[in-house]
Amino acid sequence: MSNWHRRRAAYRVIVEADAKALIERFGDQAYSEARKRQHYLLDGDYVNRPEYHWERVKVAIRRIERQR
Repeated sequence: MSNWHRRRAAYRVIVEADAKALIERFGDQAYSEARKRQHYLLDGDYVNRPEYHWERVKVAIRRIERQR
């Protein structure tokens, strides 16, 4: 496995963990919270995550919610 694949797999774990943490903390409002964080990013908050991170978290939240 190349370094790119390893980094990508590690990043997917982070996205899943953030999605699950938001679901656990905010329940049905997890998707909205991810959207809010995505918008806050534009204002300079949540700079510890890349710009596209919260979009991927929103997708993960929807996927997890559908599996329930």
